[in-house]
Amino acid sequence: MDLLIAIFLGLIQGITEWIPVSSTGHLVFAQQIFQLKSEEMVLFDLVLHAATLASVTFFLRKELKRIIPSMFRDRAKLDEDGIRARRLGWFAVIATIPIAIAGIIESRFLNEIFSSALPTAVALLFTGLMLWVAETPSLRKERSEMGLRSALTIGLFQAVAVLPGISRSGSTISAGCYLGFRRDVLAIFSFLLSIPAILLALAYGFAFLGEHQTDWTGTIAAAVVAAVTGVLALKWLFKVIQKHRLRWFALYCWAAGLVAIALILMH
Repeated sequence: MDLLIAIFLGLIQGITEWIPVSSTGHLVFAQQIFQLKSEEMVLFDLVLHAATLASVTFFLRKELKRIIPSMFRDRAKLDEDGIRARRLGWFAVIATIPIAIAGIIESRFLNEIFSSALPTAVALLFTGLMLWVAETPSLRKERSEMGLRSALTIGLFQAVAVLPGISRSGSTISAGCYLGFRRDVLAIFSFLLSIPAILLALAYGFAFLGEHQTDWTGTIAAAVVAAVTGVLALKWLFKVIQKHRLRWFALYCWAAGLVAIALILMH
């Protein structure tokens, strides 16, 4: 893979992994445009996901310092904030179960999923619809306490995002809006929920990687770009979520999906 193409893909991954427009969907389109083989994208894609994991871990470093230790301490020894952090951490783990199951099912059809851009383009239209509805004024409530049922509901929305074109962050953020959570709460939980999901994807991917090869110069350069842009994207998205401007991304998803469908049908 050409170095400039690799860096460009790293930039796309770093931005779209967090901005609710589907990183996998954009990588599918890029694969079609640059005529990249599915086999050479497998290891490359795993390394980029490791880079975005690093970016969200850095972004949530203060929250993780509270959440992770509290998850393994005696509940009776925790104060109110510690108990809240403990619940949030375990809810994120439990809410990852749906996407773990969906990911195993998806892995059986991985080559087929990445071989066609049309279903991805249609899925982008659906992502746009989710984001548009999420900003309905009647959904703006002020819930701040996450419960198990709400966490699982958000986890089920995340599971749908194994399909290219369905944004993981868009699905979880939209679900939080539908449930009426405060924007800062749902943003943190959405970002937190990505960590076990990415860890599982990396563990599964490397365990069954096989003999896939990659150009390590381009892959490492792309990973660095993805990590840095990922942090910047997270900071920007956090502000956008709080300002109730998700419909920006809905319009982008619709435009990108329609343009992609038109180009595919004209080809």
